[in-house]
Parts: sequence; C-alpha cells; structure tokens
Amino acid sequence: MNDFTIPHPRILRADWQAAIGTPLLYMLLLVGMIQAMALPGVFWLRDITGSPIYGSLALFLAQLAAGMLTFHWLRLHARRQQARGLGCGTGIVLMRSTRGWLLAGESGGLLLALGAAALASLLPRPVQGTTPMASLLLAMPVLPLAGTLVSVLLAPLFEEGVFRGALLGALAPAFGPLGAGVASTALFTLLHVPEQAGYFWGLLPIACLGGFAAWLRVRSGSLWPGIAAHVCFNALIGFGALR
Repeated sequence: MNDFTIPHPRILRADWQAAIGTPLLYMLLLVGMIQAMALPGVFWLRDITGSPIYGSLALFLAQLAAGMLTFHWLRLHARRQQARGLGCGTGIVLMRSTRGWLLAGESGGLLLALGAAALASLLPRPVQGTTPMASLLLAMPVLPLAGTLVSVLLAPLFEEGVFRGALLGALAPAFGPLGAGVASTALFTLLHVPEQAGYFWGLLPIACLGGFAAWLRVRSGSLWPGIAAHVCFNALIGFGALR
C-alpha cells in the first residue's frame, strides 16, 4: 500500500500536528540532548567534555535518541489518528524498493555531491571558513571522522523519515505530492542554514538533494531511494572534506 493512499474519500486535509510537530520535536530533541551533554563541562567535567571522543559520542547518542523518540511519538500519533477514524499520513513506513529506484537514488546523490564540490571550487568559502553545525550545537570538539559517520549512518535515515516521510505524508492529502514535496524541501533547506554558517551557496545543493529525495519518495512510493541518495551525498561530501 502506498503511503499516499487516502484512507477515506472525505479525508482530504493535512495532518498539521504531524507536519509541524515532527520536525519541531526532532530538532528540539536533537539540540536539547546535545546541550544537556555539554552542560557538565560548564560546571565540573571540563577535562572530559573537552575531549573530541566525548563530543563525538554525545553527537552520536543525541542523533540516535532524537530520531528514535521522534519516530516513537509518530507511531503513537498514528494510533490516535486511526482510533479517531481519521487515517494516518505519517508516511514513515519503510516500504521495499526496487533495485532500479535504489540505483537512481545512489547515482543522483553522488551526482549532486559532485555538483556541490564543483560549486564550492568555483565559489570558495570565506577566508575564515565556516563553523560545522556540530560545533555550533555542541560547543565541544568532535572528531571529523565521527561527525562524518554520524551524517552518513544516522542523519539520512532520520531526516528522510521526518521530512520525506512524516512531513510530506502529512501534507500530501491536502496539497498533493507536489505541494507537499515543495514544503518539505523548503523546511529541510531552512533547517540547514546554521550548518552553512552564512555560506548562502551551500544551501543550493541541499535544496536540490531535498527536492530529489522528495521526487524519489513520490515516484517510487518508498523512502529507501531517498535514503540512498542522502547517504551517498553525505558520504562523498563528508569523506571528501576529511582529505
């Protein structure tokens, strides 16, 4: 069953609680947990929290916990919606995908990453560089490899579930797949603004990735091709930055 199937002909309205609450809850949990793990360094454990190993572990645990708690909230919300006879448009069911769609996602993600690298070479960043999002949120050092692994292993799964799953699925009954895809891409791009630290052009590849993942989600009926694209994009960008 495709997640965009309307459960009842009269139910043609957006699930605003899922559309607004899911990304908001995910970001609040992620930032809040990271800040909570950084607090001991303010008072008495500066030697420990100042270690890149501790910062890397904090980033990993915060990302994992925020994603899992958000998905748990979505499951509870879906049950409440179904109990009220309103159906559920959370769209986080990880339906199987064909090899063709997965290959399309992987190829597209790699091409977008190469395009981002080409854009960065033509439009270099400011001399002072940019501050990684992990540093902005953590106020603690993070091992570059650890940050890259988190962005490759965890971020694609949770971000696709939140933006191309819950948000897109909750808006699609009222605005259609196109309108919901545009909205999810816009919010996905907006929430990456701190990561770019004022580097406006860095948002263009992110917007393209979000739009491509939304297209894959709608056309394939599965989240997996978008996850594959996201993984390949983050991997090529992240491991290229380590060199």
